[in-house]
Amino acid sequence: MGRALDSIRRTAAGILVESGAFMVGEFRLASGRVSRYYVDVRRVWGDPLGAARLVNLALALVRVAGLGFDVVAGVATGGIPFASMLALELEAPLAYVRVERKDHGLGRMVEGASVEGSTVLVVDDVATTGGSIGRAVEAVRAQGGVVRDALVVVDRGEGARERLEGLNVRLWSLTTLRDILEYAGVEEGA
Repeated sequence: MGRALDSIRRTAAGILVESGAFMVGEFRLASGRVSRYYVDVRRVWGDPLGAARLVNLALALVRVAGLGFDVVAGVATGGIPFASMLALELEAPLAYVRVERKDHGLGRMVEGASVEGSTVLVVDDVATTGGSIGRAVEAVRAQGGVVRDALVVVDRGEGARERLEGLNVRLWSLTTLRDILEYAGVEEGA
């Protein structure tokens, strides 16, 4: 499994760098932190060939890791395109988790396919501290779903894995910020 995951990480890092999704500058992240590096995975989702390549890597990771689930749930908003494409390829039901509960209609946090009694793979684009994914896990569990695994394109390595472990959820990523920096030839902290 190690070699296959290493290959997935290198290939995903290359796709992100070559697509222009990886940027160096000064950026405020969803976590509120400021970073010299930003990964805008939406640039890849906007390119059908790049999107297909990332989704194929995700399919390979799901197979290699032996992930078992019934429903794919995207975290709003960055995880919804990824979850949608992945669910379509897997012919799996799709749900998505809102940022906040609607104050109209049915007032749901989790929309789309029912998660009650199902094992759910929570999907997002980038994991930093794990706050968004953690809230999504809790929302799915509150509606009767079981969450054991979460999948992201990029793990920035800034606490998400540990936060999710505290919720008994394994974090899987196609690549890491460290892999991207290495592929781009950028020294960490430079």
